[in-house]
Amino acid sequence: MTDKILAVDDTPASLKLLTDILKAEGYEVRSAINGELALRAAIANPPDLVLLDIRMPAMDGYEVCRRLKAQSVTRDVPVIFVSAVSETDEKVQGFGIGAVDFVTKPYQREELMARVRTHLELNRLRHHLEDLVDERTVELRENSEQLLRSESHFRAYFERSMVGMAASSPEKGFLEVNEALCAMLGYTREELMRLTWAELTHPDDIADNEILFSRVLTGEINEYTMDKRFIRKDGSFVYVHLAARAVRSADGNLDYMIALIEDISERKMAEERIQHLAHFDQLTGLPNQALFTDRINRALSKAQRSNQQLAVLFLDLDHFKNVNDTLGHRIGDVLLVEVALRLKSAVREEDTVSRQGGDEFVLVLPDIDADGAAHVAEKLRDVVAHSYQVEQYELNITPSIGIAMYPDDGENFELLYRCADIAMYRAKHDGRNNYRFFTQEMQAHSARTLQLENALRHALERDQLRLHYQPQTSLQDGRVIGAEALLRWQHPELGAVSPVEFIPIAEACGQILQIGEWVLRSAVQQMKLWIDSGLEPMIIAVNLSAVQFHHPRLPELVTQILEEAMLPPQYLELELTEGVAMDDPLGAIAVMDVLHQRGIRMSIDDFGTGYSSLSYLKKFKVYKLKIDQSFVRDISDDPEDKAIVAAIISMASSLSMQTIAEGVETAGQLAFLRNQGCNEVQGYYFSKPLPAEQFEAYVRGKN
Repeated sequence: MTDKILAVDDTPASLKLLTDILKAEGYEVRSAINGELALRAAIANPPDLVLLDIRMPAMDGYEVCRRLKAQSVTRDVPVIFVSAVSETDEKVQGFGIGAVDFVTKPYQREELMARVRTHLELNRLRHHLEDLVDERTVELRENSEQLLRSESHFRAYFERSMVGMAASSPEKGFLEVNEALCAMLGYTREELMRLTWAELTHPDDIADNEILFSRVLTGEINEYTMDKRFIRKDGSFVYVHLAARAVRSADGNLDYMIALIEDISERKMAEERIQHLAHFDQLTGLPNQALFTDRINRALSKAQRSNQQLAVLFLDLDHFKNVNDTLGHRIGDVLLVEVALRLKSAVREEDTVSRQGGDEFVLVLPDIDADGAAHVAEKLRDVVAHSYQVEQYELNITPSIGIAMYPDDGENFELLYRCADIAMYRAKHDGRNNYRFFTQEMQAHSARTLQLENALRHALERDQLRLHYQPQTSLQDGRVIGAEALLRWQHPELGAVSPVEFIPIAEACGQILQIGEWVLRSAVQQMKLWIDSGLEPMIIAVNLSAVQFHHPRLPELVTQILEEAMLPPQYLELELTEGVAMDDPLGAIAVMDVLHQRGIRMSIDDFGTGYSSLSYLKKFKVYKLKIDQSFVRDISDDPEDKAIVAAIISMASSLSMQTIAEGVETAGQLAFLRNQGCNEVQGYYFSKPLPAEQFEAYVRGKN
């Protein structure tokens, strides 16, 4: 006969999930969306088991349970509460009104079904025992032989059960045990009969068990369930789910207890694995973000109560990506594990180290001041920086650390985390392999960055971006032979925003590709318009960001834009900073070769500020070096700048490259550059960057 279960939950999605699980297990399931409907359904057709939500409007689960226990037709129907409630006092209240068990949301399917099966089995046993009692009452009136047959029937049921079963006395001794329980615990029947269940219970679980058993002895409850550990004969322990029910004499005193005992060791181990995966990083074994958030919130509560300080450290490994890219993620993972071990060894027992993902670690240091936090940061920097031996590789890695202090920098985890993150980026900006404290100046910079990032997302669609063009003049004949396209952003509320400020933001948030494509297309189209209007053809120079240069479709995109505008490729010059070119010189050579094959000119911008290798420089397909304005500014007076500029011009000439100097503002600078053989110049001495119409007028006047 199919067991009938009544499922009650005021949340339709939860109710459907519950009924689907039960039906899939073969049970006959009815459902109710509130307490009133549940009562009507249960009284009209009593189920074998009720799964009852606690928190429901109008009539909560406690009241439904009380009314079910008050009706004769439903008094003995087992009720299991299924609820997010997990507090002990809430469970005590539930057991007090007649519930037999609790399952906490969100529940594990295996746990739910184990408890359902146990209580259905216990209910069947109770009914069977009641039937036997009735039978025995009749049989006693007839003859003792019939009584013996009934007891034999019960004995057969008891022994054949696949679940451990036991009868125990009010003194906790075993009156009867079945073979399943003997096999579970590793004892013979005779050995178990000489023991008490208290002697077999794990010391950590005995107190809870004693409390429930005492309530049975006093008559407060008649049954209880619990998960506990029994100690096997070999000293190991087994997790069990215990469902116990009292059998009382006519005067209400306890005669004996009947218990169903199910081995749930596999389920418990699975739950522990799930719990570990939910709270610990699988690679390093450190607390993950979820567990770390809980720990820091506890630490913050304690710091607030005790009026103590607390430090949050955000640690990021410098250039860790290079390890993964060159040696592979397997080596990178081994390195991360070793870093995690070193971090744990460098802090106190009460401190928490967490991996947030990738190569980012966050630490919380309770009861520590700024000096103490700085001392820990220095210790972490030193311990991380020691070399690592991973297989055949000797690796070196350094950290950048940001520090935020409670309560000065924030009173909750979100604020402290954000401040420490900002401080970490300041440490990277200041050269890496160091630490920085969060300051209000950092906060203002961060707020400004966020404001600009949000505004920049709409700058193109709202037509806020413009191109200005700065003339590039030949020192041979004074003619304008090119123009550098320079991006400008005029925001209606923020005003003119400097490219020095917004270009790095665009690169960081991924908008530079869209903006860069717009700049390139607009500049090419403008040059085509000037040529079509009769202006003498010249070079249009466009700066490339690192993100654009490394994009795999760059050559195809440039060619497409040139073809759309019908501008010959020799009139386009792409400027790449020396730092970007030297970040990955072999990759840069490959891209430059492809662009060169398509007829597109390349130049190196800001030359002299990076660390170019001549062996690579001569392999770059570039035709021009742009001397950075930082060297041009003082060439009239500074001997070192004069020497550097003269050396760059001489080197470029020997490599058959052109030179152009930017930032020319005085006649003295111009004279020196002309004397050294510089080919081209640009700067305010000739013209500031101009809008397209003014640039055209300037060129017509000069040429």
